[in-house]
This record gives sequence, structure tokens and C-alpha cells, in this order.
Amino acid sequence: MNSLQIILPVITPIAGASIALLLPQKAKIQAAIGIATFIATCLAALSLLITTNEYGYVKLELGGWQSPFGISFVADRFAAIMTMVSAFLGLSISIYATGDLTSTLLKRWYYPLTLFLVAAVNGAFLTADLFNLYVWFEIMLIASFALMTAGGSKSQFEGGFKYVAINLIASAFFLVGLGLLYGKMGTLNMADVALKLSVSPGGPMVNSSAVFFLVAFAIKAGLFPFFFWLPASYHTPPISISALFAGLLTKVGVYALIRTNTLIFTQEADFLRGALIVLSLATMITGVLGAAAQYDIKRILSFHIISQIGYMTLGLALFTQTAIAAAIFYTIHHIIVKTNLFLICLLYTSPSPRDQRGS
Repeated sequence: MNSLQIILPVITPIAGASIALLLPQKAKIQAAIGIATFIATCLAALSLLITTNEYGYVKLELGGWQSPFGISFVADRFAAIMTMVSAFLGLSISIYATGDLTSTLLKRWYYPLTLFLVAAVNGAFLTADLFNLYVWFEIMLIASFALMTAGGSKSQFEGGFKYVAINLIASAFFLVGLGLLYGKMGTLNMADVALKLSVSPGGPMVNSSAVFFLVAFAIKAGLFPFFFWLPASYHTPPISISALFAGLLTKVGVYALIRTNTLIFTQEADFLRGALIVLSLATMITGVLGAAAQYDIKRILSFHIISQIGYMTLGLALFTQTAIAAAIFYTIHHIIVKTNLFLICLLYTSPSPRDQRGS
């Protein structure tokens, strides 16, 4: 089914963010605009979910250019559910932020940046083109880096630098993989690439792209051994920002892994499956061990994100219908639960060993 409603979860938060940016000195008005925009985004995402449930999928080719030549958006039930959860998460945290944020700088930029971030996340879920996925990743990176450092503290800048540095490396790997894949296939439309590979397996050129994509998405998702940026950065911003990051950012990497490995790189399944099983098991173990060594509750939860990402990617690595369904279910579950844990974590702040000795 062709419908403009597929881009509403993307353009609605962009429009709200643009309006909020015009009122940088009006924190209360910005909050009202942010909450109202997220409500509208939730309604748009819900409408998309209902439509995909009825018709199976929704697509849109912008400018009248047919795939694979134009910019395309496609939503199936998986993408629609992720978009709905993303919008609901943004609404919940935007309400929480009205009582959490104290810095004037944060109040001025929090809602526009959060809206841009959710728009980029939804764009990544709904795009049908790998290069556009790269573009949405970069928009998401810019918005998240600005949010992470908006408070202006030294710890935030240190965490933000580590976060953006490793993610720029991931972007470079992704871009190289895109170039290799385009050189072999002549297209980056996901469905078109999948169709061509089903007729004629790509060989070494496509295998190399699969490796670059695996590394790039593993960094974005926080898989072993690329996870060190996550516990070094997620504990530095205010809870409203940490909770948003904990719920959404790594799941976009998991979504990209699931989407590309079940649609595009099915011919290389055995090769990728073995690597992903090893990375997933190592991620599960090191995440738990890292959490056991922490005393700060935000650091503990950050390391547990790493461990739980391993469960999601292990389901993909097993590559059965039941395992992939479990991975998708757990991904959605984790977005909601981990966000909630971050929102309440200040109630259960643990003392450090130094504090215990001092008392």
C-alpha cells in the first residue's frame, strides 16, 4: 500500500523541533510544544501500525521516482512497532524531563534536540535505502552528541568525546561497506539488493560489505569488543537524557543488524552467524562482569545494557524463525524496561566504597 502516512512519524517531530528552535528563551512553551509534538507523533505511529497490521506493509516513493532510483520508505509490522515504541518513549521522557532538568541551557535545547533525535531514529526504522540509513545514523549522532554535552560539564564533554569518536569510526566502516556494495550491485535499495543477491550471490565483494556492516552496526549496538564507549558516556548526562539513550540508541544498531542479515546478507548467513554467535556470547559475559564491578547505579545499568544486547544479537545469530522472533520481542521489551529503570535509578543510588569507609 502506498501512503504518505509512513513519513508522518519522521516529519512531525522535525516540524515540532523547528518550531521549538524559534523560541529558545521560552522553556515552558518549548516543553509544551515538545509534549504536544510527541503526542502527535504517537498518533501518527499508531495509525501506521494499524495500517501495516491490515495491509502487511506501507511504502512511499518520494518525488514520484520509482525504486530503486528514488528515496523510498517502507514499513512492515516490525518497523511500525519500533516506530510506535520510539514515539511513546519520547513522549514519556519529555513529560519526565519537565521536573528533571534544572540547567537553563538544557531547558533551552532539550526538546528540539530530542525531537530531532526521535525523528532520526524513526527515519532509520522506516527507510528502504542503505545510504539513507547512513544519513539517519549521522543525524542521530549529531543530535545525541549535542544532548550529551548540553549541560556543559567536564564529565559530559569527556563522555561525549568518547561517544562521538567511536561512532564516527562506525560511520566510516558503514560508508566503506556501502561503497563496496554499490560497486558490486549498482544499487543500495534494500529490496533491490536482496532481489539481485537472490538471483546471483555476490561473492567476495558482498562478503566484505557484510563484514564492514557487521563491525559498524556492532559498534552502534555496543557489542563486544566495541562497547567501551557506552558505560563511559551514558552515566554523564541527566537522567532524562540517559534514559532516552539507554532505550533507543543501541536498539537502532540491533534493528540494522536484524534488517540487513534477514533481508540482504542471507547468502552469507553461515559466515556471519558464526562471528555473531562469538560476539554475542562475549558481550553477554563481559557486560555482566563489568556490571558486577560497579557501584554507581547508572554505570551498573549501562553495563547491563551491553549484556542484554548480546541476548538480542544471539537470537539473530541462531537464525531460526523462533529465535529471531524472540530477539525482536526482547528488543522491544528492553527499550521499555531499561528506560524505566534509568528513570527510577536515582531512588536507588548506591554509595561508593569510599563513602562507605567514610561513614
